[in-house]
Amino acid sequence: MPFQPKQTVVRVLSRTPVYRALPAGAARTYAALKYLGENSTQDDITKFIRNSGGIPTRHLSTALVAARAVFRAGADDLLSETLSTLDHRFPESPDLHALHADFHAYYGDYAAAFNSARTGRMLQPSHAASVARMITYGYRTLPTADADALAVEALPRFVRNGEVLWAAAKLCDSPEQYARLSAAWTPLVTDPADFLKGVRQLATAAARASDTDSAIELYRQAIRYVHSGHKLDAPIVDAKLEGKGAWSAFEDLASVLDASGIPYFMAAGTALGLVREGRPLSADNDIDVGVFASDFDEDAINKLFAKHPRFDFDVVHPRTKKVGLRHRGGSPIDIFRFYPEDGRMWHEAVFVRWHNTPFEVERREFRGLSLPIPGNVDKYLTENYDDWRTPNSGFDAFTSDAPNVETTWPEYLNLHFVRRAYKRLTAGDRTTAAADLRKAGEDELATTVGAGR
Repeated sequence: MPFQPKQTVVRVLSRTPVYRALPAGAARTYAALKYLGENSTQDDITKFIRNSGGIPTRHLSTALVAARAVFRAGADDLLSETLSTLDHRFPESPDLHALHADFHAYYGDYAAAFNSARTGRMLQPSHAASVARMITYGYRTLPTADADALAVEALPRFVRNGEVLWAAAKLCDSPEQYARLSAAWTPLVTDPADFLKGVRQLATAAARASDTDSAIELYRQAIRYVHSGHKLDAPIVDAKLEGKGAWSAFEDLASVLDASGIPYFMAAGTALGLVREGRPLSADNDIDVGVFASDFDEDAINKLFAKHPRFDFDVVHPRTKKVGLRHRGGSPIDIFRFYPEDGRMWHEAVFVRWHNTPFEVERREFRGLSLPIPGNVDKYLTENYDDWRTPNSGFDAFTSDAPNVETTWPEYLNLHFVRRAYKRLTAGDRTTAAADLRKAGEDELATTVGAGR
């Protein structure tokens, strides 16, 4: 691999506090943000910026890095002042308009968010971040048919761009829209490399349209390509909470729900992390919250978070009954309805549901924050994870790894195994990829993959 000086410098800045040796100025701010972004909390970043006299706005690239950091930290006084200054200095920056779009969205003004993204695209038609936001916020402001058309129209120009493809895929809610996306995408991906860049997104669109057969077939083709020697540009990496910025999400979430009077509790992997580690699990990818059915009013929950500046709504599968949120700092949050049935307490996801013995809720203090968790938590966690005290990085709650899981959509479970096999194969693990394919009933493909090339 050729030497890449830029990536090497960024790596050094991320791993060592070089900024402490630099004089005040844009270079020091950039170096500090790179280091603090990897090793500190968002509050630490904001504190550094305030102590440095605010965000330097002379250089747009550094100003945007700092502005995005204070956006995630929710320091809106700093952000508003900075955006106002940057608007005058760099009025034709599409990146600046994309940040404006996200800022508007967290205040529930999706029309303004859409208009900011549209301005960014008008300034630079090839600006993927603006186009992705137009699609995302278009679905919240435009008639569905117009939003669908906008997503389809974007694909030919951005057929290789993951951000735009994800925006279009995650908001596909019907078989008709999936057919349109597929018809726009498929003729443009005759090269295996292009196919692999978009297969996960298009398969997600198919799954959201309840077309599991098409989603599985897309992954079959991707697996054949990888088996034949084609490689992804970058490994598939799942988003992780990583335990740094997530704590501010706990604080804001508890503040909002406690003030609302809606009874709630930390559930599943979030309860596990709090009890075993005293913090979110680094390997977890979201925050799980439970609300008993007697208290679960979806409209009331939606209204509670609709215009709260620390939260925006996240996209969930059309067949799920949870409320999806995203904290300003980036942490996804799922609020599940826990309902009684046949003497058990259940909650469900897209294709599975989990049961527990009915439980009360108690509060415990974690890092000075009082949070509700299931009472008799040892029994609750044992029902969910069996030996919950021993970390298991490979645990998959959607499979028989979980002792309390019940499959409600078998075809989607097969898709889950095929999708997991693809991810493992791209990481070079043919053995477990083949095992997952066999679990999905894909014996012929499993034999091919397991045999190697």
